[in-house]
Amino acid sequence: MTQFEEMMGLAAIALVLGLAAAEVNAESAATINIQTFQFQPKQIEVKAGTTVTWVNQDDIRHTVTSGAPDNKDGRFDASLVGKGAKFSFTFAQPGTYTVFCDRHQHMRGEITVK
Repeated sequence: MTQFEEMMGLAAIALVLGLAAAEVNAESAATINIQTFQFQPKQIEVKAGTTVTWVNQDDIRHTVTSGAPDNKDGRFDASLVGKGAKFSFTFAQPGTYTVFCDRHQHMRGEITVK
């Protein structure tokens, strides 16, 4: 095998490993937009270990609060002040998690972790 062929083989392996890493990263992140007083999407399903990021697309303050208005569970309560504000949380354990906006309690969402 020539040095060129060896380098090409190594480059191919690196490319495959890079694509595999990209797939893992794609599966370990999800985004929920907050827009027009809604979580979009309202419901998502992710794998355990996935980091979910909420992005405020509205010009006003919203929160991402875990639980329900009458039963906050204390996992997180993030204030997203204005457009572009973000909050991320990694869901390590399987289960169904509910979220809402503490300022606009009709805004609700659900994350199912498998």
